[in-house]
Amino acid sequence: MNLKGEMSMLNVLHLEHTDVNAIAIELEKKRDEMPQFFSQSPIVVDCSLLGEAVIDFDFTALKNALINLGFIPVGVRNHPATLNASLANAGWAVMRESLKPSAKETESSTSEEEDSSNHDAVESQDPQPAPIAVKFKSLTVDRPVRSGQQIYAADSDMTVLAQTSAGSEIMADGSIHVYGPLRGRVLAGAMGNESARIFCQSLQAELIAIAGRYQLLDESDTDLIGKPAMIKLSGEKLIIEPLSA
Repeated sequence: MNLKGEMSMLNVLHLEHTDVNAIAIELEKKRDEMPQFFSQSPIVVDCSLLGEAVIDFDFTALKNALINLGFIPVGVRNHPATLNASLANAGWAVMRESLKPSAKETESSTSEEEDSSNHDAVESQDPQPAPIAVKFKSLTVDRPVRSGQQIYAADSDMTVLAQTSAGSEIMADGSIHVYGPLRGRVLAGAMGNESARIFCQSLQAELIAIAGRYQLLDESDTDLIGKPAMIKLSGEKLIIEPLSA
């Protein structure tokens, strides 16, 4: 037996209220807009926007609603630990929270660093410069992306020097550049970066997405299929424009 980690595409449902019936209606509308994409789609539920209302949320009713709509309930994240047992009893997986510092924590950390820096300046007339952290910003793929293959560029842009095949999937938290024919599914701004863009020399993708806004190419009214194109997000709409030479 082999147990391997893979990056799979999971849709995240961010709960903003506790009305399960209203949530089901909203999800049904979203599903019907793109049935090919959302059919049997795995769903992770995020509770970070609910606040204390999460305590009384009916996760069993939500799970049943998701199943009835053809989604696959996976897990719940960003909820109080006191709900772990009831979530498990309802058949939900408990997801690990993302460890992102709050704005207050970031401000406090910055203030402490500034105070420490000023104190060091008083004690030393010739302080040593602090090392500069270089963050990885780009992933370059120099081979064709085959059908069934999935590549994810976390916290960076992605550049593909060859083609992507039908049935493949490329994702990046930043922008995506493809210098060969772009086929399959392409998802830029995967973690919500609305300024991310998609650039390609030949637009032939099955599905395009930026920051969770999806569009099937064969349902768009663009005349740029097979041509160089740039895709960006404007409000809630994906805009396809010709790529300037």
